[in-house]
Order: sequence, then C-alpha cells, then structure tokens
Amino acid sequence: MHVLIGTDGSELSITAARRGAALLDHPDCVTLLTVLTEVPGDDAGGIEGSVFSADEQKQMWREENEEAAAELARTASALSVPHVEQRVEVGDVASVICSVADELGVDAIIVGAHARGTLGRLLLGSVSEHVVRHAPCPVVVVREGADAHD
Repeated sequence: MHVLIGTDGSELSITAARRGAALLDHPDCVTLLTVLTEVPGDDAGGIEGSVFSADEQKQMWREENEEAAAELARTASALSVPHVEQRVEVGDVASVICSVADELGVDAIIVGAHARGTLGRLLLGSVSEHVVRHAPCPVVVVREGADAHD
C-alpha cells in the first residue's frame, strides 16, 4: 500500500502521520509531502517587483527548502515503514495534496486536523476538509487531541 502523508513538521502532523500509518497497518511505501505556500520574496514589492535582490531571494528560497527538508526529516524519523519518499511542492496546500495523490496514484492520504469549531472553519477554511472532499482516494484525518493508543 502506498500512502501520501501531508506534513508541516509540527507535533500534530507527526502524530497524525504515526497514528494514520498504524491505522493503515504500516504501509509498504509512504510519500511525505510538505507544501510551501509561497515563494519567498516573490511579491514583497507588489506591482513594482520584489524589493529583494536576486541573491537575497535565492537565500530565502534556500532557507525555506532547508526548513521544509527538516519538517520532512522530523516526520520520517517518527515512522516505522520500510520505504519513505520525501517531496516539497509550492502552492495551495489542500489542492497540492490532492493533485500529488492523483499523480502518484496513492491508495490513501493521511492528514492532521486542528480542532477548530464551525466558525473557525468558515473563516479559515480547512485543509483536511478540502482534501476529504476532493481527494482521488480514501483519506484518514487524525484530529488534534485524538486519543492515542500507540
């Protein structure tokens, strides 16, 4: 079984990855995905263009990618699966998760969900809710504060 896990390296996403993998009986292959929501310095100057030099933008991009790699490594170290692939993408988190799942033909997606109420979902949107509605495969959503039986 090939599973896609969306992670941001937070405790919630690491717990979701661990619990979801256990629920799915420790899949053979896991692709960890973290999504950068914007290219650093890309629109800092508005219509005039970036206020950062090309070298500053490259440095910011390098730092974002290093942070993303660290997020993936933290999550990978928490999993007990034989094969873990790591991937960084740029875009809208929920849409990217769904499109990567479709591209890879994964059997399931695992995501974490913050314990927000109805008002929070209306104002902030919900990555997990979007993924559940638009994913090309089953989705395991591990809620924040869910009772862990690891």
